This record gives sequence, C-alpha cells and structure tokens, in this order.
Amino acid sequence: MTPSLVELRPWRRDDAPALVDAWHTPDIVAGSRPPEERTLAAAERWIDGAADREHRRIAIDRVIDAGGVCVGEVGASSIDDRRGAALVGWWIAAEHRRRGHATTAVGLLAELLFCDFDLRTLVAEIADDNVASRRAAATVGFRPLGPGSYVLRRPDVSGSSSVPADR
Repeated sequence: MTPSLVELRPWRRDDAPALVDAWHTPDIVAGSRPPEERTLAAAERWIDGAADREHRRIAIDRVIDAGGVCVGEVGASSIDDRRGAALVGWWIAAEHRRRGHATTAVGLLAELLFCDFDLRTLVAEIADDNVASRRAAATVGFRPLGPGSYVLRRPDVSGSSSVPADR
C-alpha cells in the first residue's frame, strides 16, 4: 500500500460538519464517547475548547487532514503526567477508510506525544471486532496489553547501551 499522505493539525470551526457526521456514525459512536448534544453548535463549542483542553493537558486532539479535508481525528486523553501515559484513540470517516490514514496518523500522534508532550506510554482500547484499528495499532508498534488494550512505549532515545563505553 502507498503511504498515506496526511498531516495532523488543530481543529478549525470549518471542520465542525465532519465532527457532527462522526458523532452520528454508528461504528464511530460505538468506539468513542460523543456528547449527548450532537449538533453543529455543539461541535463548534467543542472545537473552540480544544486549545484550552490541550493547555490544561486534559486532551490533545488533532484533525487527520488529507489534502485540506478532515478525514478523521486522532487524540490523547486521560493524560497522566506522573506516569507519562495517555489513552489514545482515533476515527476515520467511512468514505476515507482503507487508505492507510489511521496508521499514518497514529504514528504521527505517537511521535508528537513522545517528543513534544514528553509522554512515555500510550494505551489504545480497541474492540475485538475493529480489525482495521487493531491492524493500524500493530503496524505502528502497539502490542497487546490485555483484552482489548494495546500499549506503545516510547523508544529509548538516550543512546544508552548496556555495554560500558570504555570497552
């Protein structure tokens, strides 16, 4: 498969219709916690609050952008700075699936969280019947942690070795 050409970017108000659509897509709803109010106004309020949630380290949410179009979302929540851990999740709009967007976006998010937010452990909770998300997680390097849970740990970037330098 050709690598997906996507980028992660902050949410914009003009992304609100895509968010409303996701909040009404049964398989996306089944794997997430959308708000009770799933209107355009609610989506705009949620988008308007994204920077504050990130600043307070409540959640870090990014649009998966392919050619200027919001094709999905990837983000982190339940951020535990003491443990350096977060729960990650993602969705791709039905018409944009099977193009590698999730795999690329999850990899980009992991890099962002490890480098810019100093997290060390990412956990994804993925339903057994969500084969595409399990495949994306495995491709990025997530490993099974328990039933429905997968973990990705930040690689050791210190350059340390178990062999002493004087040998």
